[in-house]
Amino acid sequence: MFRRLSPAWLLALVLMGCKHVPSEKERQGAEIHYELGLQAQQLGNVQEAYKEMQKALSLDPDYPEAHNATAILLHLAFNRPEEAIQHYKKALELRPAFSEAKTNLANVYLSQSRYDEAIKLYEESLNDMLYPTPYIAQGNMGWALYKKGETERALQSIRAAVTTNPGFCLGYKNLGIIHEETGNVSEACRSFGRYREACPDVADAYLREGACQVKQGKVEEARQSFTFCEAKAKSQVLKDDCRRLLEAL
Repeated sequence: MFRRLSPAWLLALVLMGCKHVPSEKERQGAEIHYELGLQAQQLGNVQEAYKEMQKALSLDPDYPEAHNATAILLHLAFNRPEEAIQHYKKALELRPAFSEAKTNLANVYLSQSRYDEAIKLYEESLNDMLYPTPYIAQGNMGWALYKKGETERALQSIRAAVTTNPGFCLGYKNLGIIHEETGNVSEACRSFGRYREACPDVADAYLREGACQVKQGKVEEARQSFTFCEAKAKSQVLKDDCRRLLEAL
């Protein structure tokens, strides 16, 4: 014979099976910590950003934007891709049509050479007509295709990305790399020139264009590119590389 449970025990069992629903105050607190985390991230304080995102999720564990932002930090700032993947998957579980999270998850897969999985997610993002930055998915999908050996499809995809956003620096850079690695020096130099035009403060653009100009025998143009590279480089390593190439001319 089973004993009848008292009302107190029944209530305890019900509560054990219930998921905590954040109060309005908790949701508001989560939003505040999320915004603080974004501000810290923009200022380059990734530890503070991560701490604020954790506070946001402690108040509202079902906050998809906070999971996405946490995953970005884990992937790009802390090099913990597996943990990032779990947060991206949680964000997509909570909001299946969250195209930014799909693209970001695809970026992790791309970094892990999981090209087919990445391409599938990029394609899903590109099918979302409300996705605000389709050129990112388009460009990164092109790079995944190139790494798979599908060079022509890769070029088409990345060209579509820079057509959508003529200021997409990474797109021009990757076009240049693909052309360079496949032996098309003139197209590589043209793409690196577009990279430099779109991103005039990025030293790497001058470095790549200069190296390409050397291959074309354009010594004076290369000298100017390496000079700008050295002047604009923010890291000492890159500055030294630019100076070394300049001195070698």
